[in-house]
Amino acid sequence: MNKINHFISALAVTLVFARNDPIGLLLAVLFSLVFGVLIDLDHVFNKKAPWYMKRTWIQEPTGLVFLGLPLGLILRTFDPTFFWLVMAPYATHIVLDYLCIFPAKPFAPFFDYTKREGLGVFIPDTLLRRSENSSLWHKRVKEKGIRGVSENYFTPIAISMLLLVILLKFF
Repeated sequence: MNKINHFISALAVTLVFARNDPIGLLLAVLFSLVFGVLIDLDHVFNKKAPWYMKRTWIQEPTGLVFLGLPLGLILRTFDPTFFWLVMAPYATHIVLDYLCIFPAKPFAPFFDYTKREGLGVFIPDTLLRRSENSSLWHKRVKEKGIRGVSENYFTPIAISMLLLVILLKFF
């Protein structure tokens, strides 16, 4: 998923757990950015992997268990809501990635099982302008005959979720 979908979805889910005040809103935005979007920075450090498989174990369920859970438990000592402010956007990021057609390794780094490419609904895409990555994905999908729809069709759903949470939480 692209950064926009990751952020909007993470924020929608994180707001459910955030305090209902300006500081809670600010923290929801901050945690959604860090755990919903910035965990994709692992792609930069995974130089040996092919372009279509840059995810590391940090973005897999094992990352949620071995990084997100302990970090959430530690931060909970400062504020009980911090646990959910870590776990909600982190889990949202993983779920959204698993809805995409790219391969994933749910048990990395412990087992080498790979969710096969094509198993998913959404084809990675960028919302505003076609990036090199989305062009490569469109070419790969066509060559391999993989079925799916652009993740841009998910964006209105993510926006609707966010608006619904804001409406129910703040009004």
